[in-house]
Amino acid sequence: MFIVFIFPAVLMQTKAQEKKKRSNCPVDHPCTIHRIGSVIDQSSRVGKEQKISIQMAVNDFNQLSTCSKLALHIKDLHGKSTRAASTAIELVKHQKVQGIVAALTLEEATIVTEFEEVANTPIITIGSAAIAPSPLLLQPPSIFQLNTDIGLQMQCAAAIIGHFRWQKVTVIYEQSNSFYADSRLAKQLSKSLKPFNSVVELDLAFPSISSLQEPEAFEEKLNKLGSKSSGIFVLVQSSLEFATILFEKARKMGIMEKGYVWIVYDDIVSLIDSVEPSVIQNMKGIIGFKANYEEKNQSFRDFSFSFRRKFRSAYPEEEHPCPSMYALRAYDATWAIAEAMQNSKGKMNSSELINHISSSDFEGLSGKISFKNGKLLRKTTFHIISVTGKIYTEIALLSPELSFSMDLRDQERNGIRINTNMSKKLDSVHWPGGVQTVPKKRKLKIGVPVLAAVHEFVRVRYDEEEKTTSFDGFSVEVFKAAVKLLPYHFPYDFVPFNGTYDEMLVAVYNKRLDAAVADMTILDDRYDYADFSQPYMDCQIVMVVTAKEDSKKQRFIVVMAFEWKLWVVMAALSLSTGAIIYLNEHVNDNPEFGVSFPQIIGSMLWFSVTLLSFAQRESIKNNLSRLVLAIWLFVTMVVAASYTAVLSSMLTVPRLQPSIVQVDYLQKINAIVGCNGEGFIPRYLRHMKFKEENIKKIDSISDYSVAFEEGQIEAAFFISPHAKLFVANNSKRYVIDKLRFQVGGGLAFVFQKGSRFTADISKAVLIMKQNGEINHLEERILSFSSSSSSDQQNALFRLYTMGASPNLKVTGYEMPMG
Repeated sequence: MFIVFIFPAVLMQTKAQEKKKRSNCPVDHPCTIHRIGSVIDQSSRVGKEQKISIQMAVNDFNQLSTCSKLALHIKDLHGKSTRAASTAIELVKHQKVQGIVAALTLEEATIVTEFEEVANTPIITIGSAAIAPSPLLLQPPSIFQLNTDIGLQMQCAAAIIGHFRWQKVTVIYEQSNSFYADSRLAKQLSKSLKPFNSVVELDLAFPSISSLQEPEAFEEKLNKLGSKSSGIFVLVQSSLEFATILFEKARKMGIMEKGYVWIVYDDIVSLIDSVEPSVIQNMKGIIGFKANYEEKNQSFRDFSFSFRRKFRSAYPEEEHPCPSMYALRAYDATWAIAEAMQNSKGKMNSSELINHISSSDFEGLSGKISFKNGKLLRKTTFHIISVTGKIYTEIALLSPELSFSMDLRDQERNGIRINTNMSKKLDSVHWPGGVQTVPKKRKLKIGVPVLAAVHEFVRVRYDEEEKTTSFDGFSVEVFKAAVKLLPYHFPYDFVPFNGTYDEMLVAVYNKRLDAAVADMTILDDRYDYADFSQPYMDCQIVMVVTAKEDSKKQRFIVVMAFEWKLWVVMAALSLSTGAIIYLNEHVNDNPEFGVSFPQIIGSMLWFSVTLLSFAQRESIKNNLSRLVLAIWLFVTMVVAASYTAVLSSMLTVPRLQPSIVQVDYLQKINAIVGCNGEGFIPRYLRHMKFKEENIKKIDSISDYSVAFEEGQIEAAFFISPHAKLFVANNSKRYVIDKLRFQVGGGLAFVFQKGSRFTADISKAVLIMKQNGEINHLEERILSFSSSSSSDQQNALFRLYTMGASPNLKVTGYEMPMG
């Protein structure tokens, strides 16, 4: 019994000694009475804690101060939060309070200061987290926010969401008295999620618990959570009473089970020590964060001991008397005003009091208390907690600047961004349903066009017997191979898309699809709707026409093996070699070369001819002549071998030429040309001045040969990969003309604007290009890579694309023409 009565006195004496220097003043100074007001809702747990803390702060100050005393005036809102602003005004008008500690929003506090009598009365807000004010609503200098900036909590929630790579989340909040603040909640979280390429897909506003009339409406809104959301829920604003009902009904409706995620803000988590075990049981599986404060120092222990005693005495119905962060901030806010009043010497005025509060600098129960522009200067650090049943576990500390850490010492080390061990702990959180594995990420919806013109690139097939849909083709296989190279799990489902490529692009833009896999060409106007990966195949627009054999080359094929310049050189070498040998033998008195001068000329010419086949009659006796003849023998052998190889190639490889080589000719004769009607090529043909009625849209690549044979088209325009495939499948019948248009950036995959997967897939595509995997897929899937007749076409195509050609500009597009 002695310890029970003496121990509190000792603690209070210790506390008095710690604050004596700050609170004491000269004994001969006349004692001044200052009035301080408070506006709180004592019908809530938060209001009850705030009341006890404010009373404790006033009592402690009055006991310690010898030159000034505080007179406390508390106004209870009785659950009617809409009266908060008017109640604060009444305190100033009727009770003549000189400072107010109130559970007001910034918007409400600003309205209070618009009244002349209250304009310069300092107000410290201690309510829920404060949202950033409107740019049109300047924060008055008499308002100080001791509550946490909700922007910090948004960043912390975004860090958790980004860590687990969740793409879409649903925002839930209880409506407050501030329409502006409520409307900004989802927007502010969206802004914080942007660096992580996540989005808010749905925001659901519930009426405040005090105004809730029909429970059925509450459950109706909850039904939307299960049917219209990804299952990742973020409770950004709520009272404890609302959260209690929310989690109770959510558990009954099955949306607190395996596969769901609930992230809860500091508003609720800070009160988790004061709720019933049954409430914590309903919250089992949530992950949340609460403001961190020092619980091991003597000041907190003294306060906590006195608080529990007073709270249990005032509210015996409350079973859990532990103070929360709301109580600590209420105490610190009251002490900040009290200390500022004491520091105002002589007759105190409002401006002086505001200046003293602005210059506050002391270590409070909730942390360092100092203000800058009416806001707390220090940044709050949060505990990440995981509710595992009737208890909860503190996993990590989190702050917007330093991400996750093991403890405060880690936070203080410069350069630390994330702790590897803590990352592993986050991956083993107890989630809804009692599982420790991270709820599966929502699978991405990847659109695949059903109406693809070239099935070798993209094919969607539906098996009526098995009731399954299969997706294959070169583009699909490249995407699958790229996904395998990603350093993380990439869950996705292919979704058949019935529509054009441009319509599929709009579906990605409108977020109905997360990405698209097709033989999609990168174009500048398409960049307005989506992002593209690194191209997995280059492409140009080319013209394909019917082939014709070169009959001229057929008649003169023997001499066409070499160019005429080479024939001239060979003739000159033969004549000069024969002349050198003949003259050298004649000078050295070889009798077979000793005839008259006219005969010498004729003999030299004939000798040069016979020398080609070494059929000359004359014997060569001079060694120098023999050396020249040996060199000529070597040259003749090399030339003969090359001639044989070239002539053999010309006799075995078909000699095909395009039947039409100029696009101007097609336009002049009003020729009909074919192209894929679902792609972008018709737009380019119209830019090239082709008439609309002369552009025939063909759906499938197999229909082009029929259109050519029946005379429906004179030429066809493809992107180069499609053209090579068409020509390879119809060898000796069609050729790719030299005409080419350099448009776009190649074939690539489509992602939503700002998607973080774009860079990762692009890197994977580059790796596949470098290690030859894309070439291997070409050889396995696309016939133009394995067709024996395709080699000439590929070589011809490369020759055309590598050759220099003049440039033709048509309506803003640059189209090099051969």
